Amino acid sequence: MAAPATDWDSYYQSVPPTAQLTRRYTTSVLLNALKRVTPSGDAGLRITEIGGANSCFLDAIMRELWPCSYDVVDTNAYGLSLLAKRIAEAGRVRLHQQSVLRMSLPPISDVVFSVGLVEHFDERRTREAVLSHFDAVRPGGIVLITFPTPTRLYRATRRLIETLGMWKFHDERPLDPKEVLPSVRERGEVLHEKLLWPLMLTQYLIVARKTR
Repeated sequence: MAAPATDWDSYYQSVPPTAQLTRRYTTSVLLNALKRVTPSGDAGLRITEIGGANSCFLDAIMRELWPCSYDVVDTNAYGLSLLAKRIAEAGRVRLHQQSVLRMSLPPISDVVFSVGLVEHFDERRTREAVLSHFDAVRPGGIVLITFPTPTRLYRATRRLIETLGMWKFHDERPLDPKEVLPSVRERGEVLHEKLLWPLMLTQYLIVARKTR
């Protein structure tokens, strides 16, 4: 029997307090990775975040990298509405209520990234979601993907949260990097990989450059 889908409306209405700490670390890792692969002071930088309803990364990225455009793609209307209320520069930030599996964005972004998205699908659709990142990025552009990976620390932490009845991501499927990397290599060259240990629910980071 398939796991029930994550209730994202409920999640955005009551984000766990611990998320503030993990988001701070993830934002730091994300910014460091992006700064390594994007030109310094590039005023024409175009970024797309997939699965970014009520994005917790947008403010820091806009402040640190100054992209000329920032597209946010997500299926969740409520989360996008929360983000719409926060947007100060509507001309640079654009919101799209679309699925990663059925995106219609042109391949012009310099960077396309997602944090904690591709693990919410079965194996076939996870591959499709990964490849979709490359469909939205320009030739030679950067794709960055993070996802939970089933280390002992992840399994123990999740088991504890589930025991306490606080687990919200019922369809989350922690992924072995060996499942995701072949899909990435279908369309890109892997530039960087990292296991994010400081997150109790350990994540894996992959940065790639689009080659085809």
